[in-house]
Amino acid sequence: MKRFNRITVTAVGLILMVCGMHFATAGAEDYWQITKRREQDRASGVPPKVLELQSREKVIPPSLEEACDIALKAAEQTVQSLIDTGYHNGRRLVVPDQFRTIQGAIDAAKSGDVVVVKPGTYYELLVMKDGVKLVSDASGEGNKLEAVEGARLQLPLRTLQTIIDGSKAGPSDHGRGMIDFDPGVGRNTIVDGFTIQNLPMQNHHIPGHAHALNLRGASPVIMHCYVRNNGSTGIGSHVVYGDQDDPMPRRDFRWANVQYQAEGVIYRNIVCGNVGLGIGCNHFSAPHILGNEVFSNDDSALGEEPSPGIGARHGAGPMIVGNIIHHNPGGGILSKVGEPQGVHPIDRPTHPTIMKNVVYENGKLKPGISSDEAGSVEMPVKFISNFIYDAGVVGIGIMNQSVCIVEGNVVSGSGSPGIVVSNATALKLNDNKVRGADGPGFLILNGGKVLEMTGNAADSNRGPRFVGRGGTIVAPGQ
Repeated sequence: MKRFNRITVTAVGLILMVCGMHFATAGAEDYWQITKRREQDRASGVPPKVLELQSREKVIPPSLEEACDIALKAAEQTVQSLIDTGYHNGRRLVVPDQFRTIQGAIDAAKSGDVVVVKPGTYYELLVMKDGVKLVSDASGEGNKLEAVEGARLQLPLRTLQTIIDGSKAGPSDHGRGMIDFDPGVGRNTIVDGFTIQNLPMQNHHIPGHAHALNLRGASPVIMHCYVRNNGSTGIGSHVVYGDQDDPMPRRDFRWANVQYQAEGVIYRNIVCGNVGLGIGCNHFSAPHILGNEVFSNDDSALGEEPSPGIGARHGAGPMIVGNIIHHNPGGGILSKVGEPQGVHPIDRPTHPTIMKNVVYENGKLKPGISSDEAGSVEMPVKFISNFIYDAGVVGIGIMNQSVCIVEGNVVSGSGSPGIVVSNATALKLNDNKVRGADGPGFLILNGGKVLEMTGNAADSNRGPRFVGRGGTIVAPGQ
C-alpha cells in the first residue's frame, strides 16, 4: 500500500508539472498574441476610441450546414406574408387532358383559375395572364422532395417530372423567354413547380435579350422551379417604361417614366447552369428573392467580365434574403450602378437589401458580396447578417462611391482581406466577424469613410485586425 501511494504521488506530481508547463506556455502565447495585437492596433491607423469599441472575442463561424439552415428559415419567415394561398379557388384546367397545350389552357383561364400540368416535356414558350396559377400536378407522390445534383435544396418530384423546354424554339423567337408575363400582372399570378430549360443562346449583355423567366413589368410568384441550362440569365426582373418601344438613345430611364413595376416573389427555386446571371435585377425592379439556391451560372463564354450569381443594377432595390449562392465564377451577390443608357439616365441608386444569405466558393475573381458605385445616404445598400465562406478575393467589398450599411456579417476564409471599404462610405460597420482572411480582417483605404464602427471582431487572419490606410474612421463625439 505504501509503495502504491508513493507511485501515485509521483505520477500526480509529474502530471501537475506537465500541466504547469502547458499553462505557462499557453500564458506565454496569450501574452505574445496580446502584445502583437496591441502593436498592430497601435499602427493600424484606427482611432484609439474606435478600437476600444471593437470586440476581442474569438471568432467561431457556424458550419456551412448551420448557416444554410438559418438562411432558409429566414426566407420561409419572410415569404409568409407575400403569397395569398387562398386566392385560386376557380376552375381547374388540366393539361393535356382538357387542353393539348399549356398556352391553350392559360389563354382559356380567368383570374383565380388554376392550370394543372401533368408530367411530361412541353416544347412551348409561354405568356402568363394576370391572376392565373400555373402548377405541376401534385397527385400521387408529386410533392415528395427529391435530391438535385449539385444542390443542397431538394425539389418536389412534380418539378423534376414536368418540363418546359425551349430547344425547339426558332430564330423568330429571339427576345422571348421560356415564360413571359403580361405587363402589370401581380402576385396572384403564380408559376409553381416546373423544370425550365434550354432557352436558346442569347447574349444577355445586349439590350433586348430575353431571360428564361422574364419578369418585365410584372410581379408574379415563381416558386419550386428548376431553372437550368438556359442560354441567358435564369430569372430576370425589370420595370417597363412608358416609352419602352422607342429607340434606346431617345429613352427616358427616370423613375417618373415607369409604367409597370416589377416586385415579384422568387422563392425556393434552384437556378443553375445558365449562360448569364442566376437571378438578375435591373431598372428599378424590387423583387423579393428568398430561399433560392443559385450555383454554377457561367457566362465566361461571352468573352466579357463574368457575372455574379445574383446581381442588381440600374436603380434596382431587391430584397435578397436567405439564399444559398455558390460556385458562380463572377462572384456571389453584386450591386452596381449599371451602364449609362438613354437621354435621361437612372435617377435613383441601386440599393438592395442583402440579408442572411450563405455565399461560398464563388470563383477567384470577385468578392463574395460587393457594392460598386451603388447606394446613397437616403437609399443605402444593406449587407445584414450574411455568411461568406472562402471568397476568392474579399468577403465583402464596398467601393467606388458606394454608400452601405454593413452589420452582423460573418466572413471566413477570404483570399484577401475580409471586409474592405475603398473609396466608399460605410454608414455603419458594426458587429461583423472575420476569421481566416489572407490579409487584414478589416481594411479601410483609398478615401474610404466609416461613420460608425462598433463590435467588430477579427481572429486568425494573416494580417492585423484592422487597417485604416488612407481612409477616415469617425471616432465617437467627432
